[in-house]
Order: sequence, then C-alpha cells, then structure tokens
Amino acid sequence: MVTTASPFLWLGNHRALDFLNTEQLQRGARVDLLPDLRSLVAWCEEAGFLDGATAGCVLERWEGSPEAESAIEEARQLRSALRALIDERPRAQKAAAESAIGVINRALRLDAGYTEVVRARAGFTRRVHVQIDAPDQLLRPVAEAAASLLCDVDPELVKRCGNPDCVLYFHDVSRNHARRWCSMELCGNRMKVAAHYLRNRNG
Repeated sequence: MVTTASPFLWLGNHRALDFLNTEQLQRGARVDLLPDLRSLVAWCEEAGFLDGATAGCVLERWEGSPEAESAIEEARQLRSALRALIDERPRAQKAAAESAIGVINRALRLDAGYTEVVRARAGFTRRVHVQIDAPDQLLRPVAEAAASLLCDVDPELVKRCGNPDCVLYFHDVSRNHARRWCSMELCGNRMKVAAHYLRNRNG
C-alpha cells in the first residue's frame, strides 16, 4: 500500500510530531493530509504502526463507513489536542489542558492488540501484534506516541519551524540543539535566501 509518491513528511524525529505534521500550510491554506480512512491507514502503515495485510483488511471492512468517518474525526481531535498541549505549554488554561489530555487518554484506552517480548540477535525485543476490530483503534499507537512525547521528551526541544509561514514541528536532536527549520529543503534555504536579499537591499 505504501507508494513512493507519499504525501507525508517524516522530518519530526518523533512519530507524534510526524502525526501533527499531517496538517500543513500549502500556498497559505491549511491542508489536511488525513481526509479519509485510506489516508489514515496509509499514514499508520508508513509510520510502522500497521502491516500491509492488516491495512488492506481495515480498508476492505470499513472504507466509506460511518465508523470510518468517526475514526477520522477522532484523529483530528487527537491531533488538535496534542497541538494545543505543545503550543500552550506551560500557559495553557487548566480546563483546556485537561480536555486535551482527556482526548489522548481516550485513545490510549482503545484496545488494539498486544505486545510480547521475543528473543532477538542481541538479546530481546518487543513484537506488537495488531488486532483492529474498529477503525478508531488505529489511533492507539498514535496516542502512545503522543504520551511518549509529552512525558519523555524535553519540551524545550520540541520546536515549530522558524519560518512564520510554516506549521511543521520537530524534535531537535541536533548536537547543539540549534535546529531552526523543519528541513533545509522546505524552509531553511528559502529563509536564508530571503534574509540574504534583505541584507543586500538594505546595505
């Protein structure tokens, strides 16, 4: 199901931020890259949360259904809740923060399979067995990634791109934590060219 012409960006250095980045600005307008179940399934597969066989079964069973529409609405709520918690920390009003946390916890309560420990070449590893009995269960691993981001990642290293016209986020794991752009290709070079132009014009 994964194609080489993927619309998704994988530059956040964290799956929760990659999920946030499914809403982008293109030519000044916000674009939702998760408009339907097929796009959500494709994102989950590319993120490594879903194997191809399970992805196909989910689409065959629920594509175009009311359950699929509900799952997409829940995905948008989860994305909005995570964005609110990141953007507003630490100044978020308590009621708003509790509401956003509630959205994440609701997704965490979804039963979407189980994890077991298995032997690996270098010791042990986790193996996740995904069982999807309803399309909203696709959001369980996304919510787990969100919980990991909020609980385990230094909030000072969760950044929004320095381009004011960009809404993409990333976890800054650079050596000196000096990363400013979502990527050099998308915004970094563009902003440097603009700054160079202004310096020359004003010089």
